[in-house]
Amino acid sequence: NPLLAPYVVKITKMWRKLGAWYWLATQNIDDLPKAAEPMLNMIEWWICLSMPPDEVEKIARFRELSPAQKALMLSARKEAGKFSEGVILSKSMEVLFRAVPPSLYLALAQTEPEEKAERYQLMRQYGIGELDAAFKVAEKIDQARGIASPPLFLPK
Repeated sequence: NPLLAPYVVKITKMWRKLGAWYWLATQNIDDLPKAAEPMLNMIEWWICLSMPPDEVEKIARFRELSPAQKALMLSARKEAGKFSEGVILSKSMEVLFRAVPPSLYLALAQTEPEEKAERYQLMRQYGIGELDAAFKVAEKIDQARGIASPPLFLPK
């Protein structure tokens, strides 16, 4: 919110003096108003999921990035339904990480139209609710991963 940005910047500056950190998450830096740019210049820890080159350049406006850091950020990959990679950058570390969420978390977080359609089809096919359909999707993800799926059900 453009009206709140100046206050958030002041709060962030005060917290830094107290040894606290302001945590901010966004899918797009362009969502932040111009007044929030001073706050972005103060960020000490950047946790960035895989992103296209133009997003890396946007981050470079607020944090000096070496060619090696840019290459590391561009090397982060994502495979839908499997994993997401990202990079953590701070003064003391540069780390590439891979997040592999449990299949049930993936199934519950699905919001794409084709994912919703798959759950709806399972609901109609088996006469079940949306949560039970998500359990079935999670079992399918586990099978694709080649792991045994634990029995997923709600107590009645």
